[in-house]
Amino acid sequence: MIRARQSIRALVLGLAISVFLTACGGADDPASTPVRDVKLILDWFPNVDHMGVFAGIEQGHFEAEGLRVDPVVPSDPAAALKQVAAGRAPFAISYAPEVILARSRGIPVRAVGAVAVHPLNSVIVRADREISRPRDLEGKTVGATGLPSDRRLLDTVVRADGGDPAKVNVRNVGFNLSPALASGKVDALIGAYWNIEVPEIESKGVELEVFRLEDFGVPDYDELVVVTSDEVAESQPELVQDFLAALQRGQDWAGADQAGAVDAVIAAGDIADRDIAIEQARLTAPLIAPDDQDTLSLDPDQWARFAGWMRDNGLLTGGADVGGSVTDEFLPEGER
Repeated sequence: MIRARQSIRALVLGLAISVFLTACGGADDPASTPVRDVKLILDWFPNVDHMGVFAGIEQGHFEAEGLRVDPVVPSDPAAALKQVAAGRAPFAISYAPEVILARSRGIPVRAVGAVAVHPLNSVIVRADREISRPRDLEGKTVGATGLPSDRRLLDTVVRADGGDPAKVNVRNVGFNLSPALASGKVDALIGAYWNIEVPEIESKGVELEVFRLEDFGVPDYDELVVVTSDEVAESQPELVQDFLAALQRGQDWAGADQAGAVDAVIAAGDIADRDIAIEQARLTAPLIAPDDQDTLSLDPDQWARFAGWMRDNGLLTGGADVGGSVTDEFLPEGER
């Protein structure tokens, strides 16, 4: 399964996902306008990747759409898409590769908006190991989670730079990626996020270099996406539209006021170091509120190219329903 820190780094204590969408009140009195309670399953514990969500809540953007959003941490991030497909929550934040894989396995979910519009996964190297480009990883040791996707991504990056992937040593460090690199047990990492792990490791005095996947042979893709079920998309399109409209405003606000957005995430109780989070937010802002494309926008053609890469590298077999795995029909006007 692609990207389990990505999808799983460790089991996180979470909350069970309850049935969603309740309404109350009357339409004539603004004070009693129906409010829809909406569960949103996060991909991980609250962090700056979710600052648009928490900004949208704090700034009242969801409330303005008649939504009361409850972000929940999953006990098993890998099961989030199945939870959405089963109707236990209308929305989840997941990963483009995971959605493609789920769809190919007959799980009726689809991406409806992009939260982070480029890969966050990356090859991160120590600056003191004489690695100035991916082919320099020959003879070096790269820490990985042990997921098949890690090796495929690493091989693509090294090969794209003219190196021989077979000459790169890969060590399974599980989900202890940052400690392995910070302590010098490995020379580089694959499977860590350049916007999250790099500031954390550099805060320990370790200088790093980053090789972005999309710069070295891996087709660009949306790292984080909003996912809903086919049933919700077809029977409650207004809910999807309202949710995305509010999230779009939250992400734009977070991109402009990163410190304020960090404080909104800190209020969720899972960020220990505000200074590190501010740097993480600075790196993340161009992905959640990009200057070169509309916030939340999706490109189905891009998804098809990445699915082709997955298939070429043995991560996707059979006839994947890539077209059904993504749609931009619910995005606010101007975001499609």
